[in-house]
Amino acid sequence: MADRINSADTHRGDEIDLIAIWNLIWLNRLQIALITGLFVFGSIVYSLTLDNIYRSEVVLVPAEVRQPSSALLGQLGAAASLVGINAGSADTTKTATAIATLQSRSFIRDFISRHDILPALMASNWDNEERRNVIDSDIYDEASLLWVGEKPTDLDAFKVFGRILGVSESQNNGLITISVDWTDPLQAKEWAGWVVADINRQIKERDQQEAEDAIGYLQEQLQATQLVEMQRAFYQLIESQTRIVMLADVREDYVFRIIDPAFVPEERSSPNRTFICIVGSFLGLFLSLFIVFVRNAILQANNQQKNN
Repeated sequence: MADRINSADTHRGDEIDLIAIWNLIWLNRLQIALITGLFVFGSIVYSLTLDNIYRSEVVLVPAEVRQPSSALLGQLGAAASLVGINAGSADTTKTATAIATLQSRSFIRDFISRHDILPALMASNWDNEERRNVIDSDIYDEASLLWVGEKPTDLDAFKVFGRILGVSESQNNGLITISVDWTDPLQAKEWAGWVVADINRQIKERDQQEAEDAIGYLQEQLQATQLVEMQRAFYQLIESQTRIVMLADVREDYVFRIIDPAFVPEERSSPNRTFICIVGSFLGLFLSLFIVFVRNAILQANNQQKNN
């Protein structure tokens, strides 16, 4: 019987607390509505000040690179190691190297310089009338090709471009996606395509140079040895390195083969203005409720002190 009475009292107390909370909210409804409304208005204004961002993507697969088999390299292990030929998985290593390279500071710095996009990257604004990015003359003078203020550093440019460049690799099918998020959809498309072309070119030139250096070294060692087995090993390695040079000469898609080329995006990828306004509304509501409850708690505490 006592348990039933205690349960009933607890239930009645919960009802009283809920009624008290509702009454408190109702009494302060104007203040709650005002604060929430200010946050809604602020979030709307903030979302409208944000530039539209467009994403252009290139979908790639690793190009098949015909390298000496691991069995052959295993047989020629000592000779191969002399010229730095790796007996591991060439395709996997080349793909991983390319992904790491295109996110590196040196690649991005050279990319910006090669295509002369520093003014567009650091001094452009979207023009609604022309529907494209235009250079801000207060930052960069296109006539004299000079920066009005201090020229952005390589680090500044790297940080900006690093934020808009995205690289992701699917673990399921091995597809690699390179994306560029930018305010100008045409520039986003161009830059995404240039990134793929540049990384293919850079890795190809590096491999060509390494193979040519290896061929020169192997030919020197071939002339210096009289051992038939070593000569045979050097001939086979020279053949494999010559194949790399010839393959690089005829293939544009050296590391990555394009499955879906870059495109001019028609719809923005961000900002999500609706989401920003919803979040702003909830923040305003929670803040207003917090203020009401804290103020009420302070008033009750002061009243208790006076009564005591």
